Amino acid sequence: MRIKVKAYSVFSEKVGERVVEVDNGLTVRDLVEILLGGLEYRGVSPLVFVNKEKSDLNRILKDGDEVILTPPFSGG
Repeated sequence: MRIKVKAYSVFSEKVGERVVEVDNGLTVRDLVEILLGGLEYRGVSPLVFVNKEKSDLNRILKDGDEVILTPPFSGG
């Protein structure tokens, strides 16, 4: 199945923006580990959005999903 991935900030240098081909039944956790080589990159764990909604790591991805990786928001 095809998943569109967009990554921002620190994750963009590792992942960028692309379409990836993955097996059916893949979870968000699986995809993050494939893309980042683990659940964090440079000491930062990503917030993950699927189809513009915040997602947990156990969500099973579907063909055509759009996944966004972004660092946690901070500031005030």
